[in-house]
Amino acid sequence: MPDKKTTTTRWLLNGEEVENTSGMTIMEAASEHGVEIPCFCYHPGLVPEGNCRMCLVEVVKASKPMPACTTPVAEGMEIETHSDPAKAARADVLEFMLSNHPLDCPICDKSGECMLQDNSYDHGKDGSRMVDVKQLKPTKDLGNGVKLWGNRCISCTRCVRFCSDIAGSGELAMVNRGDSSVVDVFPGYPLQNPLSGNVVDICPVGALISEDFLYQARVWYEKKTDSVCHECARGCNIELQTLNNEVKRIVARHNDAVNDYWICDHGRYTYDYILGPERSLECRLGDSANPANAPGFLARKLRKSADEHGADSLGVVVSAFMNNEALYLLGSLLQELGVPAENIGACARTDGEEEEFKGGFRISADRNPNRRGVEAILGKNAFSSHADDLLEKAKASGLRCLLLVSDMPGQPLADEWIEALDAVEFGLVFLLENDSRIPETVHLLPATAFSERDGSIINEDGRVQLLRAATQLPRGVLSLDELLQDALVELGARESRLSPRGLFDEMAGVIPALAEIRHGDLGEAGLSARGGEE
Repeated sequence: MPDKKTTTTRWLLNGEEVENTSGMTIMEAASEHGVEIPCFCYHPGLVPEGNCRMCLVEVVKASKPMPACTTPVAEGMEIETHSDPAKAARADVLEFMLSNHPLDCPICDKSGECMLQDNSYDHGKDGSRMVDVKQLKPTKDLGNGVKLWGNRCISCTRCVRFCSDIAGSGELAMVNRGDSSVVDVFPGYPLQNPLSGNVVDICPVGALISEDFLYQARVWYEKKTDSVCHECARGCNIELQTLNNEVKRIVARHNDAVNDYWICDHGRYTYDYILGPERSLECRLGDSANPANAPGFLARKLRKSADEHGADSLGVVVSAFMNNEALYLLGSLLQELGVPAENIGACARTDGEEEEFKGGFRISADRNPNRRGVEAILGKNAFSSHADDLLEKAKASGLRCLLLVSDMPGQPLADEWIEALDAVEFGLVFLLENDSRIPETVHLLPATAFSERDGSIINEDGRVQLLRAATQLPRGVLSLDELLQDALVELGARESRLSPRGLFDEMAGVIPALAEIRHGDLGEAGLSARGGEE
């Protein structure tokens, strides 16, 4: 069948003739032409309702201003977005919203990213005619660490629509009428869906606040870094917000190809381990505790073991949390020493349950961010036969040297790998969280957490995406990428370190799954790897 032709509509936007795809709303169409219309209730990931009326525009020959978020463009329509009638309508809407709104911006966590602040400054009046006592509304816990400041609620229903249309759980509703109207939960049914943190992100004011972030930082002091979530194989796009080298908050970052506008609560709140009491920062390299000695120490030990006992006596166990660059470098290091490919095994975090929601968002059962990357770089047998063979070799005293990367939060090394470490002459573990079972004779180096990494990973659909470091390791401690590059320099296999961009492009020239992909083309949304799915 022939493709249906896309019809277009010509109309006037602020006196200029423009063209858009038929069926678009005024809000969407104007945005395509660089004209931003203020709003509160409109969100591109939700079905528009047009209840805040902040997006009123003048439609020539219409009897009254029309909401831009729900009014479709029509052939020959004339729209004025910043005419006097449109400005007056918005100013009236803001005055109405602010009549009961508290002036507590100095203590509100939304301050600095509040749409009511921004719109009031750009479109509001310079005074209020409200002289009566303001209507008081409840402050309460809604569930899942989300608190309600009812006095700040502007009844936009974004959160209600999210719970109904995206999460499919429907815990939130608007209760009461008139100036008493406020969002709330049904009695006995608290907010408890696994996506509940998104209602805080999309609340345009400070009505819904996360207890996790409450009074933690002012947003204008934070550093914001784009990265990728590590809590499952979906690879949801996130923004890491940090202050004084500490992660203060994780919020969703838009990517239509992966997570739309949302992230789950597992990814949003799982970051305390990065600087938690269980985090291992110990450096134990024989008689030295100086991490700067690690590259030379590692290169000498591996070379000595390979020369004295043969390259087959070396074994490495990687994790599905490592980035592609570290996996590639580790493979290059062993290749330089002549270690066979089957001597590289891999560990993964235990699978959970897959969860799919009404709006299409999905939490993967695979709780590992880079299983596809391990398989693409080291082969699909890394998690099965290679790992099993390494264990058998260790039991039979066929391994003399064993390197382990234990960087999976909340999941310590399996007992069999602890036994394998005890059986070899030289063992070294890149350790994320303290583990008292590791023998005292085993050498330790700190593993990097996901917020400390630059590089790339591949999600379960085969999409290659970039990680960017938001926090730094303690002084003197090298990331695994840097350490391995320096060890290769010590072995004479490299002249110097490459940047993350240079390292990715080198890797892409060798790994078939990354062929024809360049670092500079990945951008914020990533690209599908060869053999991957969009």
